[in-house]
Amino acid sequence: MGVLWTVAQVLINIAQAPVFATLADRIAPERLGTASALGGFGAFFGLIAGVIFAGSMFATLGLAIYAIVAAFLATVCVMFVLAAPDTSSESLDVPAFDWKEFLIGFTVAPRSPNYRWVWIARVLLTFGITVSTALGIYMMQSYIHPALSVAEATELSPKLYLAAAPFTILATVFAGRLSDRIGRRKPFVIVSSMLMAAALLIPVASPTLTGLFLQAIFVGLAYGIYLPVDTALFINVLPDAKSAGRDLGVAAFGNNLGQALGPIAAGIVVSITGGYLGVWLVGCVLVALAAVAILPVRGIR
Repeated sequence: MGVLWTVAQVLINIAQAPVFATLADRIAPERLGTASALGGFGAFFGLIAGVIFAGSMFATLGLAIYAIVAAFLATVCVMFVLAAPDTSSESLDVPAFDWKEFLIGFTVAPRSPNYRWVWIARVLLTFGITVSTALGIYMMQSYIHPALSVAEATELSPKLYLAAAPFTILATVFAGRLSDRIGRRKPFVIVSSMLMAAALLIPVASPTLTGLFLQAIFVGLAYGIYLPVDTALFINVLPDAKSAGRDLGVAAFGNNLGQALGPIAAGIVVSITGGYLGVWLVGCVLVALAAVAILPVRGIR
């Protein structure tokens, strides 16, 4: 199961990078925020729909739900290819493929200071979010007061996402459109990161179920602001527009890296401190550092 899941993740990410490159190739710079907002809305809606679908159908279909998800994924990918075809590349002058140049190419974008700082900010923010959410179902059983049973925590955990969903969707659409209108990206990323950092302190002050729901709502609001503008900002700082697919793939790796490190860090914090309080504090610091990492970006408003 571990091998198959790894293969699935690799293939999904292979498909994902060219999708982001499509934005860079086909969307005018003044509309990047709005286009990224729609993409962010799709990603977040998919997350929520997946949680609801898995929770509601697993009891009935069991592991067979993965067959439905696989068929849906394949169908949507084929629809994208057919509905949004690339222009012909037959007339392009393509240089001979060279493995050394290909591999070295992945270091080109990180050597650009602007790109590097935006990449670091993305890693820190996704790292901080994942640290704070990775152990949510266990926090409901032993961190909050009154503690929930295993059954209650299992039932309520997806509802944290549902509570945040309307705020995330509205913020995603609004922030992307407003960013395009005023022609600025950095303030949105900084404000959303600081708002998210503050939200992660709510369960520290109020270790209750209400505190968890408030935290989820404000984090969802902040993430909705961050998501579309961050993607547009990455496109703005690309050192070479002709290599958008490669460099946005490196950007996606930053997101995956943060998500991979989060559960590991959360587990280490719990094992060292013997509780969950430190998890929220570490998440807060990481997300706040994401806001600081954006400050050195030059030439982008």
